[in-house]
Amino acid sequence: MEWPEEVRAALENHDIVGITSGLSDFRDAEALLEATSRGRWVRLEWGMGSAHNREQFHALQQATGASVLPFFIARDGVIGGLPELREYLGGQALKARGERLRPDAPASVLQVLGYGGLIPFAFFGAGVWMAQPEWQAFALEALALYGAVILSFLGAIHWGIYLADRQHRVGPLAAPVWAVVPSILAWLAVLQPLPEALMTLAALFLGVLWVDRLSLSRLALPWGYLGLRLVLTVGAILALASGLAVTLVASR
Repeated sequence: MEWPEEVRAALENHDIVGITSGLSDFRDAEALLEATSRGRWVRLEWGMGSAHNREQFHALQQATGASVLPFFIARDGVIGGLPELREYLGGQALKARGERLRPDAPASVLQVLGYGGLIPFAFFGAGVWMAQPEWQAFALEALALYGAVILSFLGAIHWGIYLADRQHRVGPLAAPVWAVVPSILAWLAVLQPLPEALMTLAALFLGVLWVDRLSLSRLALPWGYLGLRLVLTVGAILALASGLAVTLVASR
């Protein structure tokens, strides 16, 4: 592909080139590139007030079809915008470990274990409607306790990331500080009566997902991880809502 002169020159010394205008928000891309490709990327800022820069951007559009900035190019071809950059860097990390991504590949270990983790939620979420009265209380408590265990696990993910990257933070908090917050809040939740416990746990699952989408979106995660988390969170909340509905019906 015929690159503009500045892009061609930049690719001689760097693996990834980021093209921006003077108004482009490059913060997320910079954090991601620094975490995964430090020293191997460069930013080219083309202010559109320059006729030369406009000409180069036009040449880039002709070569790639790009119409948005920031835009990323690697030595092995066009990457795309920021979402494609995240996916590209995730794929590069897998290749570095001798793995590879294929569209027809079987479900990953993450998917198998993730969906497997929904089984207790589905079992107890449905079982509370069919259990005998003497077993219904047990099923509801089991559902709440399992929700608390999984919330603790979700917090611990940030411990693991911190051990690999000591710069990892969750908003204003150091990652290990946030890592214990879901487990503490889940423990406090299960100390409540069952209706309130189930309601609080459901809210915590939603909150933890929101925090993770903000704090993990800049990292080169396995492809589809945050999408998987969304599906699993919805499943957990539906199961907890089912248990809550049983407690409300029983209280009438």
